Parts: sequence; structure tokens; C-alpha cells
Amino acid sequence: MIFITVGTEKFPFDRLLRAVDSALLKGKISHTVFCQRGTSRYMPERYPSVPFLPFNDMTLQISQADIVISHAGIGSTLLCTRLGRIPILFPRDPARGEHLDGHQLEFARRIEQESRVLTAYDEQELIEKICHYDELVGRMELSGSSRRPELVEFLDGLLEGE
Repeated sequence: MIFITVGTEKFPFDRLLRAVDSALLKGKISHTVFCQRGTSRYMPERYPSVPFLPFNDMTLQISQADIVISHAGIGSTLLCTRLGRIPILFPRDPARGEHLDGHQLEFARRIEQESRVLTAYDEQELIEKICHYDELVGRMELSGSSRRPELVEFLDGLLEGE
């Protein structure tokens, strides 16, 4: 099962939900999907969604999912990390007219270098990461690389700046 969390920011983020819906329609992915869609205006047609999940329910969904896809919010990414999950981050893109919430693109680029996450910046790359998730995560497990001290310093700086 894929769990998607888009966050609850006041600016909608529909591109992620549309990409997964379209991939299901075209048969590119065959997973069951469940989504916390936050403030997104797009209502997925091929998978169930809710606007908001309480923290305990969100934790349960992340713990039970085979793949977690996040909009690159700090909270959901850190929750995945705490639960030992390797999420696919799909940040907003201002070049596509999407509001950045002050940190998502920078956060995604930096945490991708510092920690154990996968990042996709466009729809095709997202579908590729979903389709090859186990293989990609397996490579990360073998490399065992983690630069936790630098990541903690980076996150502290981000949180102080908000």
C-alpha cells in the first residue's frame, strides 16, 4: 500500500495527487493507495482520501505502508525518519506556479544529500521511484550512509528560521 500525505498548508498542492491518479489509470502502478490530501482541491478518482488525519492515525498509516510519499514537509519527513521509513519526497515547484511554503524545495534537496530519503521532482521521476522503490531502498541499505550530525544541524537551522 502507498500512503500519500500532502500536508495541511493553506495553499493547495494537486500535482502529486493527480500524478498518482494518472499512473493508476494508465496501469503504470498497481498499488492500493490511501491519501491525506490536506487542502488539495483535487479529489482522487482511483484511491480513497481524507482531508486530515490525527497524529496517531498518520503514524499508523506511515508504519503500515509499503511506500510513503510526502510533499516534503518537515513534519511528515521527520515522522517517517523516526518510524524507520524511507519516504519518497515530491516537493512543490515554484516554476510550476506552486507555492513553496518557505522550505520544501530547499529541504528536499538538502535532506536528499544528508539522509535516507528518495526524492522526485517531476511526475515521471515519481513513478520511476515508486516502480523501483525496493531496489532503490536496497541500495541505500547496502551503502549504509547517513550524515546524521549534518542533518540535525541543517534541521535546527531551518526550524530557527521559521
